Amino acid sequence: MTTMHQRTMTRIFTYVFLALSAVLVVFPIWWIFATSLETSTRAYSFPGALLPQGVVHNYVAAWSLAPWLRFLVNSLGMGLVTTLLALLTSTLAAYSIVFLPNRITKYLLALILSTMMIPFYSIIVPDYLLIRDLNWLNTYTAQIVPFAANGFAVFMLMQFMRSLPKELWDAGRIDGVTPWRYLWKIVVPNLMPALATVSIYLFLLSWNAFLWPLIVTNGPQVQPIQVGLANFLSTANGTDWTVLSAAAAITTVPVLIFYVIAQHKIVESVSRTGIKG
Repeated sequence: MTTMHQRTMTRIFTYVFLALSAVLVVFPIWWIFATSLETSTRAYSFPGALLPQGVVHNYVAAWSLAPWLRFLVNSLGMGLVTTLLALLTSTLAAYSIVFLPNRITKYLLALILSTMMIPFYSIIVPDYLLIRDLNWLNTYTAQIVPFAANGFAVFMLMQFMRSLPKELWDAGRIDGVTPWRYLWKIVVPNLMPALATVSIYLFLLSWNAFLWPLIVTNGPQVQPIQVGLANFLSTANGTDWTVLSAAAAITTVPVLIFYVIAQHKIVESVSRTGIKG
């Protein structure tokens, strides 16, 4: 009876903790959307912002004050290209380390993993000088190429590849399958949930990029949506929080939709591999 009581109490505390965590995560998002649907007067009253009236003119006002469609297209395009490039380089790097080891593999792995330990802010000046010397300032290239390789993506894909049965590799070598063919015909098809998970991570990383695009761009023609939002917050409507919240909601909706659609891929990949080495 005591053991059952302890299990019940543990379960209750677990559910309470998860519920509080969910509230902490969801409440700021709800506050943004609720405020964006309020009038300016009710937004400052309680519980006005918690119970929105469904006012949509804030979105009309926000949309008319900045080229949001241009920002959305920029972020979406750069996110897709960056994700594809980083996925390709990460897959090739992880495959060579796991299936084609040699004397320098461990040093290459250490070098790749070390990139995860170097703060981005410590290399931002030399990166900027390099982009300047290449005449890439205020271009899409400056926002894509520096993120076309990702150490964390390499690490993640290595864990997934190591979970594949070694017998597949042995059988392929016996049948005369080349390493290149083995990668695309056996490894990649078995790695689709993992590739989907890493793709989501890479895309969100690109979508949320702010500081680097802010430094290397100076015009809305090539700026992503996060920089566009920052410029909007600093120049438009002062402290009209209803319009500002509408602008923030515009930048949030696409990624929320993307995550809702793709979240089952994350669950599937974790359940299949357990994220273990």
